[in-house]
Amino acid sequence: MALPNEQAIVKRASKGDLSAFEVLVKAYETKLYNVAFRMVSDSEDAMDIVQEVFLKAYQALPNFRGDSKFSTWIYRICMNASLDHLRRRKKAQVYSLDAPVEFSDSEAQRQVEDPVDNTEDLVEARFLGEKILAILNDLEPHYRAVVILCDVQGYSYQEIAEILDTSLGTVKSRIHRARNILRKLMDEEQIFPSYVKHDERRDDK
Repeated sequence: MALPNEQAIVKRASKGDLSAFEVLVKAYETKLYNVAFRMVSDSEDAMDIVQEVFLKAYQALPNFRGDSKFSTWIYRICMNASLDHLRRRKKAQVYSLDAPVEFSDSEAQRQVEDPVDNTEDLVEARFLGEKILAILNDLEPHYRAVVILCDVQGYSYQEIAEILDTSLGTVKSRIHRARNILRKLMDEEQIFPSYVKHDERRDDK
């Protein structure tokens, strides 16, 4: 959800208003971290990526013309930074999902909030979360990106095309291919997370 008066805040930040930029940082740091962490599977790397994103955003804001939403623009920077990181790294590492990540005045859960209280169920949920993250890491980065944006973050095909700066047809093709690969891998591991959608559920987007 966009900030109230976000456009005005972005305009102030683009003119060098540090307090306005700090409002944007607080609004987006956790969201960007979650995307980066799902892409690179490393908490420290994800936080480094978020810092890089905000540095690049601050430097580029004076030239931000508002042709797209600010959220689309900054998610694009985050996804590009994550993909660049993956290109530089030979093999992704899988980290524990249960420890919280602290920001200046907020705390974000690394992956999924546990919907269960029973200890046995809690352990199983965390185990499945790690298995799912490991399987996501088996996908090629451009496939991983569309699955995360679509099936985890809930963006429409058109929004994903804008974030990744690619065509709508390319997004649809990648999502279709990525879901098929992901579902096959999950079938082999006998795990069935609810957020891996069937294509027909999002064909209207």
